[in-house]
Amino acid sequence: MPPSRYRVEERGRRLVVVDRATGREVSPTKFPLTLAGGDAATGRRRSGHAPPASGKGAQAWKFGFRQPRATPDSFVTRSWFDAKAPRTIKLNYTAHSRLSVLRFGGAILIALLVTGSFLFWPWFPFTIAAVLTPAKMRAHLREASTRWIDGFDQAD
Repeated sequence: MPPSRYRVEERGRRLVVVDRATGREVSPTKFPLTLAGGDAATGRRRSGHAPPASGKGAQAWKFGFRQPRATPDSFVTRSWFDAKAPRTIKLNYTAHSRLSVLRFGGAILIALLVTGSFLFWPWFPFTIAAVLTPAKMRAHLREASTRWIDGFDQAD
C-alpha cells in the first residue's frame, strides 16, 4: 500500500494536516457554506458585507456592536458573570475537563431547582429571588466567578 498523501504534525500544541507533495498545511475552505441569506460561491452575504473572519481574533456582530467570537478551544466571557469581561479565554485539555465537571454540576443544580420548585411551589421562587436580588450578593457571586475564570486565563 503506498503512503498517504497527507500526514499529521503537531505545530504550536495543535495538530495540523500537511500535504506531503507540497509541504504546505491543508486548510479548510476560505468560505464555509453559508446559512440563510448568503451566497455560497463568494462567501459573501447578499447585503455585501464580508463574512466574519475565522480563527484568532475573529469578531462577530450582535445588535450593532462588534464582539469577540468564541472558537471550540476558547470562550468569551460576558460582563454579567465576569468583572474583567469581555475577554477570550483559551482552553487546554485540563480546562476542558474542568468545564465538563462544571456541566455535570450545572445539570444537577438545574435538576435540584426544578425539583425544589415542584416540592415547595409557593415559597421556592420567592426564596430564590430573595437570595439573588440584593446587589451585594450578586457582586459576591460575580467576583467569585471572576476568580474562578482567572484560573483558566493562562499564557501558552
